[in-house]
Amino acid sequence: MMPNMNKKGLLPYLFAFSGAALLLVAFSRMRSLVLPDASDPLAFITSSIRGEPYCKWVFSHYESSEYEESWFGRIEAAQNNICSVVAEPVHAEASRVIVDRTLELMSLPLAHQWPSYDSFPLTPMNASRDMYMSRMHYNRTCYDPSADTFNLAPGKGIQLIEPLWGMLRDPFDHYCKDKALYMAGHNEQTGQSKAHIMPQGYAPYTYSLTNDPPQVQKDSPLWRSHGIPPWHSSLRPIPNQPQLPAGNSPAFETPKNVHLDLGSSYFGIWGSNAAAASGQWFYNTYHARGQPFSRFIAVEVEKLEQKKAFDQIPADLVGAYNLMNVPLSMDDGDKLNTMDLIRRVVKDEDFFVFKLDIDSAPIEEPIVKALLEEEDGVEGAVSGLIDELMFEHHVAYDPMNGPWGYPKGVGDLHRSYNVFRDLRKKGIRAHSWP
Repeated sequence: MMPNMNKKGLLPYLFAFSGAALLLVAFSRMRSLVLPDASDPLAFITSSIRGEPYCKWVFSHYESSEYEESWFGRIEAAQNNICSVVAEPVHAEASRVIVDRTLELMSLPLAHQWPSYDSFPLTPMNASRDMYMSRMHYNRTCYDPSADTFNLAPGKGIQLIEPLWGMLRDPFDHYCKDKALYMAGHNEQTGQSKAHIMPQGYAPYTYSLTNDPPQVQKDSPLWRSHGIPPWHSSLRPIPNQPQLPAGNSPAFETPKNVHLDLGSSYFGIWGSNAAAASGQWFYNTYHARGQPFSRFIAVEVEKLEQKKAFDQIPADLVGAYNLMNVPLSMDDGDKLNTMDLIRRVVKDEDFFVFKLDIDSAPIEEPIVKALLEEEDGVEGAVSGLIDELMFEHHVAYDPMNGPWGYPKGVGDLHRSYNVFRDLRKKGIRAHSWP
């Protein structure tokens, strides 16, 4: 039986080709690939000549933390007085631990980058704080060229993600007014704080090439605090290459990093609020960390001034940045259909970051509904292409009713909890965007 192939990962030092000529073909197709240890390409060539298979990682399952589970047990009632519940001592302390941990991870100086896999050292787990975090689990698979398929192989991996808790927003932001929490050194009161989000690259992870490794247990002493894990992206086998001798393994296509921002506004500012500029945030969080986007698609319905828009983008995004100042749709047969656009520009092996915040539930809801209804592992399923999703889910509850214009017929905070957990269960690192 085929493993769940809706998410993917790259362990590039474990694939091989059967001869020197084929290695040249492979390297000609891997111009942008960075090996786990870029300083030792001979190790990669040696493993290739030994005939070791190419292996990648796929999503296995999502595990809610105990703290997240406790919120699912009470959110239906708590949502009617959410600010008071978050301010309870046990939740106020948990919120401080979670946000302080994400701020610590996100505050790494920009000089630190991860152009290659596993670029940060193994360090002891921060058990007292990371116990609040939920977990994404991954399995390793290896390629069988004779059958053109991937089969399960020894290997388990885990990566942390912030729990679903409270308002699904930074509880230290201003929305709860006099009941808002306070933490020294964290004073962002813009309504746009992202301090509760733990993106890939800043989320501790660990893995092993055995099925029962000690280092992936809950009390693991060895994790990597930053960097891209082997399930970040993967090579794509190209079978039946006419230029290859019979019996040889296929060449591979290299993955791309792709970003789609629905509701982008200008790159560096939204209205008069620079803190709400999503383009700059995604650039700093991913692109500037050594994982540049080859496609950066910004979609905005409001009319933008082209010169002003392009004046704000950095020089290294020129050519990759594509501004679509038109609305997308979910209409079948429309060339601007959102799902079809994603299928055209993203492949399963790519790393794809999708931001969905159009401030219009009637437009956002059909997109999320379509993602949740797709069958896992089916060819063409967009949910299987998304690695990271930033989504502001506009539902009805105080204190967000006012800023969101009292949305109707979209459910409540309890429903939002279920939507985000269901997205994560499909292998998507889904975060609540402010």
